[in-house]
Amino acid sequence: MPHPRPRNRRSDAPQPLLDANEPWKARAEAASRYLKLRSQRDAIAGPSLLSDPAWDMLLDLFVGHITGRDVSVTSACVASRRPATTSLRYIERMAKQGLIRREKDCNDNRKVYLRMTEKAFRAVAKWIDALRDELITA
Repeated sequence: MPHPRPRNRRSDAPQPLLDANEPWKARAEAASRYLKLRSQRDAIAGPSLLSDPAWDMLLDLFVGHITGRDVSVTSACVASRRPATTSLRYIERMAKQGLIRREKDCNDNRKVYLRMTEKAFRAVAKWIDALRDELITA
């Protein structure tokens, strides 16, 4: 089986944060479960009524950052469960607010990846912790 072509990654590309001393893996699993539940909500009234594309993209970027998975613009648009044009508007707004940044692939300038800023990453981690605490104490 052929091996994927190695990519020249920038030093600020996501590196897995699965450190035994930190609950990063649990946070990524909680965010992934939450995203799955959000997508299941669509059966109630459809995604157009109950959607929150920016939040879904941020959660997907959060999980990607923890696990070291690159999240392309295309992948983020899919995670939003909204049309690409709508998703791209949200990506632009999140970039202007300093929540994410775009980064071109070193080997293929057609590909663009999204990265959470430290500010956004820490804020989402704090929210995930609060959600987990609330569910445990409820």
